[in-house]
Amino acid sequence: MADYSHEDLRRLEILGRIIHAAAERAPHPQALQQDLLSPQSTAEEVDQLRERIRELEAAGYLKVDWRSGGGWGARPTTAAQAAWEVLESARSNVRSRRRQLRDDYLEWVVDQDDAGTSPPVNAFLPTGAAYLGMPYTQEDLEQTGKWLYEAGYIKGPMVYQRPDPLYPTPTAKGRWTIEEGKSVNHPASNETTGAATFTNHFHAPANVAQNSHDVQQTINLGWQDQARELISELSRRLERVENEQARAELAAAADELRTEVDGQARPNVVRGIVTKLGGALTTAAVSEVGSELTQQVFQLLGALPA
Repeated sequence: MADYSHEDLRRLEILGRIIHAAAERAPHPQALQQDLLSPQSTAEEVDQLRERIRELEAAGYLKVDWRSGGGWGARPTTAAQAAWEVLESARSNVRSRRRQLRDDYLEWVVDQDDAGTSPPVNAFLPTGAAYLGMPYTQEDLEQTGKWLYEAGYIKGPMVYQRPDPLYPTPTAKGRWTIEEGKSVNHPASNETTGAATFTNHFHAPANVAQNSHDVQQTINLGWQDQARELISELSRRLERVENEQARAELAAAADELRTEVDGQARPNVVRGIVTKLGGALTTAAVSEVGSELTQQVFQLLGALPA
């Protein structure tokens, strides 16, 4: 799943509301404070929203007209449109959404079994489970339950016209998968039994404990390194894109970005190139190259100096 933090999603949800509100005032698109607040909003809610608007402005997503009375008018930038489109594309990727739901749902089934309960399948959605802030659908749940059942992770009584168990419980395989902290999307047969694992997130020059066991390191990347990482990953996945025009647009954007990053490295120019790249990542292309790239695009836009 694309790795958006809770704060990322909350900020983007506000950005999306601003984009939609501004579109209602075309040909002079601008969102106003009252578009996002109700008449019953408290002073604290007003202050919290103003702080979010300042964060979005600092990230280059909004042009804000701050007014003397405390109000404001906000116009989304091109980068804002790209960031919102990237999130919407990731959310609409049914394959990625259901892959994540497999693990989420199986963990819930095991948790319920541990608690000594066996609730009906429809008790899952009211828990608020979501993918990138968007609630899973009934169809997502039914098809995921069917997949887990057929793959031997859950069991339970079936009913007419439902493809998944009505009262799911974990099989030994399903319980082992959760208790070992594994994913159903990475079967045990593809893993090395008993091997300790570690993850390095390279985000700046640093001494990294390579070939060490039980080590996890997280280091923050500068925006130039983030851009190079995006270029490398995109170039590696381009052959998966079947549409020639989409593949050509993505390749051109990657080449343009590489030239700028390795040359003058001007943040404003990079922002424009990455925005074009986000636009080229259509829903179809995202499904082929992987939704992780959409998150890398968003993170790079957010990391660029204003």
